[in-house]
Amino acid sequence: MEKTWRLQRYNQKNYSEVVEFPVEIIGRDGVVKRYTFEDSIRLYRRRITFAPIRYRDDHDLVHAEVDHCRSRIDQLRRSYFFRHGWQMPEGEASPVELFGSLAGELAAFLCRVLRVDGRPEVRFELVQELGSGKSSFLQAASKPISAWYLVPKDSPAGMLLYVHRFDGADPEDVREDFFARVKEFERAGAVAGDGERLLAFHHTLDCGFVLTTRGADFEALDIDVDDSDEFAEPTAWDDALDALRKGNATEGLGRCRQIVTEQPWHRQAYIAGAGAALHLEQPAVAEDFALIGSKYFPNESMLSWYLAVARARQGRMDEARADLERAVASSPTHHAARLSLALQHVAARNWRRGWALVAAAPKERGDDKRAHNSVIELKQWLLCRRVLVGTGYTAAALGLLATALAGWFGLLPVALGLGLASFGVFLAGRKIGEIREGDPMFRRGPSHDDLAHVVRRLRRIGIDD
Repeated sequence: MEKTWRLQRYNQKNYSEVVEFPVEIIGRDGVVKRYTFEDSIRLYRRRITFAPIRYRDDHDLVHAEVDHCRSRIDQLRRSYFFRHGWQMPEGEASPVELFGSLAGELAAFLCRVLRVDGRPEVRFELVQELGSGKSSFLQAASKPISAWYLVPKDSPAGMLLYVHRFDGADPEDVREDFFARVKEFERAGAVAGDGERLLAFHHTLDCGFVLTTRGADFEALDIDVDDSDEFAEPTAWDDALDALRKGNATEGLGRCRQIVTEQPWHRQAYIAGAGAALHLEQPAVAEDFALIGSKYFPNESMLSWYLAVARARQGRMDEARADLERAVASSPTHHAARLSLALQHVAARNWRRGWALVAAAPKERGDDKRAHNSVIELKQWLLCRRVLVGTGYTAAALGLLATALAGWFGLLPVALGLGLASFGVFLAGRKIGEIREGDPMFRRGPSHDDLAHVVRRLRRIGIDD
């Protein structure tokens, strides 16, 4: 009954009205709060992020909540552009035709940068498409990445605007291009002449904007940009990483939680948060980090592996095994996941599958030398067990045959063969047990994954910058 009532409430929502800003939103506690455009967008982004946790066992409600929040974001953007957007020259395509619902997000970005309350007076010109020929305004606006030259009214210089759409084909590639572009301009710093200098950037779930100008024109623009080296200031991620390096897992976990709330596409924070939570023996918290992160980054093997460890710590071994399978499929060189999965099968006496996993392990060390060495060691002991048991059983079989032909003299090779097989089972079992005791899937206690190792993993997979 409660589910039906909730779904009916979602279906009765009206998204056609034009709202005013600050917008009034009724919270779950029934209190009406006033939000700016940016804060209201951030609110619904958080709700999208935490929908899988809020309605963990009901996919219908998760989809309904996500669809509702996206519709609200579109409504807020339409409303903001209606009240504060800019105008294009007569005869040219309207901003809504060019940018769709992103027009409102772009208008808010330009208002902040140009320090106006609304209706920024700018002129747009299409720049020749990156990697293609000249396109029309509408053709360019539909591309995942487009570049525009815009000139504020009465300004002696113009700016270059890069618009990235994360909701089309290959969104991950477009998102990586956006962050790579920002980092490139950050590293370039204060250039002169014709070189591009970063003015501002902004990104959200489905888009990213980068605004630059010629280094020679920077001083001529009246832009609200701190001329100091603002990018040298530590970010929230810098603070989180610093806390983890110093061994302060609690502070690092708290900062990672804050980061993913405000920046749901922050892959590093999900990985670090899951690792810190496991170190603090909080598998349910680690599961939340890894589960939500895997929704945004389904091919990130580290998140699948941490999700497996978190679920194994809660006794949900079947789910953990499926997560390990995904981790190995996503990254064959993720030896920690391969090792854990092989040990799972060995513990279940599925020797054939365990051997197949370690035998197929790539020779490349990957991002974890310790796990790679353990995979090699497990492979050696599984091979040793196979050889000793196989040799022992063969000797026993030949001894039984000799007994039938030569009497009790054949019992000696039978005894030796069974003894050799038993020794192989015992020795390999003990060594494999030692490997299993050091594996996060079987080990208990905060030593499972020291924080320094979490930081090293982040560095090795190339996402520590």
